Amino acid sequence: MRRQYFYWIYLVVAIVLSIYGGYSMLYNLNHKKPLSILGVIFFIVGAVMLAVLLVLIIISAYKQSKKRVDNEAIEAEQIEEQPEPQVEEPAVEEKKEELAVKKETTPIVNSQREDVEYEPRRTTRSFSGGSGYVKRVGYGPVLRVEEEEILDMRTNTYYRIEGNMVKRVGSGPLFEINGNSIKNAFGGYLFEISGGNINKTFGGYFASINSGSIQVYDLSERYEISGSLNLKQQLAIVAILFANR
Repeated sequence: MRRQYFYWIYLVVAIVLSIYGGYSMLYNLNHKKPLSILGVIFFIVGAVMLAVLLVLIIISAYKQSKKRVDNEAIEAEQIEEQPEPQVEEPAVEEKKEELAVKKETTPIVNSQREDVEYEPRRTTRSFSGGSGYVKRVGYGPVLRVEEEEILDMRTNTYYRIEGNMVKRVGSGPLFEINGNSIKNAFGGYLFEISGGNINKTFGGYFASINSGSIQVYDLSERYEISGSLNLKQQLAIVAILFANR
């Protein structure tokens, strides 16, 4: 908000100085009077301020365009390099050994009976969450969410949700989820999600959130969510995006 106020104040001052100085110079010229030194100074200062502002706008637009192109390139590279899931084959040798032990310890009632067939053990996943991308409007994708795994595409850092803990892969616990709140793993609470609001635990209203977007209160940042994420995933991405705010 302070940046926006400074921007508008700067713009208004530059316009007022330019208009006042230009009008003073034209008025004196039309009435064949000597030019006012103060009017000339105001006009020059206002013109320089407008020129500086124009240059800053051009530089900012160029940086945003370059960053958007870089993010799109990173996203394409990440998708190409994503490894295909490996399907584990049942341990055939272990099954044969278990069957042999079973035959040795079980008395034979009928020598012509058929061997018992064993089905491979099936593992079930307890995590139920969605997948998708979190994109910052005007910049491109910043996070990729695949169920319990989250990739921060800005730093190529992986996070994983295990139970109520959010761990940074290779480092350990980073955040802890408690109901609709999230805190530092070894520190204080950060944010809570209540209805459609994201609140700082000790700072009040911070942003709005729904199934498709996150909008910061001062309109400085807006993110689009392409998938349907559960509460744990939402808390994790809020902490990853805004923990340092």
